[in-house]
This record gives sequence, structure tokens and C-alpha cells, in this order.
Amino acid sequence: MAAGHPVEPPEAEEDPESAAEREFYRDLAKRLKEAHRQANSLPETVRIQVIRRLLMVTERVKRDPVQASERLDRMLAELAEAAKEAPTR
Repeated sequence: MAAGHPVEPPEAEEDPESAAEREFYRDLAKRLKEAHRQANSLPETVRIQVIRRLLMVTERVKRDPVQASERLDRMLAELAEAAKEAPTR
């Protein structure tokens, strides 16, 4: 592509609805990545269950991203609560 020609249209020409949707999916991906990071730090017996739930959330994104996002929020809250209750070494 010639110099000076951007691959994507400038932000000013972007449809606001499309930008919001793209931001929603970026945030969802970021939170899924964080949930996987937290799950990997859990003991194996719990980690496997949590990762299975994360896979179900990921699959749900294809059909109902809003519901998947809500489920992910609940999971992240549960993981945060579990981290508070976990005994320290």
C-alpha cells in the first residue's frame, strides 16, 4: 500500500456503533485472558473446573456475547473472592 494510505479508515469516519462493539469485544477478550491467568494460578483440582467454565463462556460468546460477558463477570468475582479466602503459605 502506498505511503500515507492507512489500512483502516480514520477514527472520524468510523461508525460509533461499530466502534463501541469493537471496544466491547476487546474488553471481553482482555477479561477472558485475565480469567485464564487467574485460573492457571489455582490448584489443579479447582483449575480444571474453572477452565472448563471459561471454555463454556468462550463458546457462549459466539451465540450471546452479552450473556457471556455477564457470566464472565460472575466468574471473575468468584475468582477474586476465592483468592481472598485462599490460605497464604
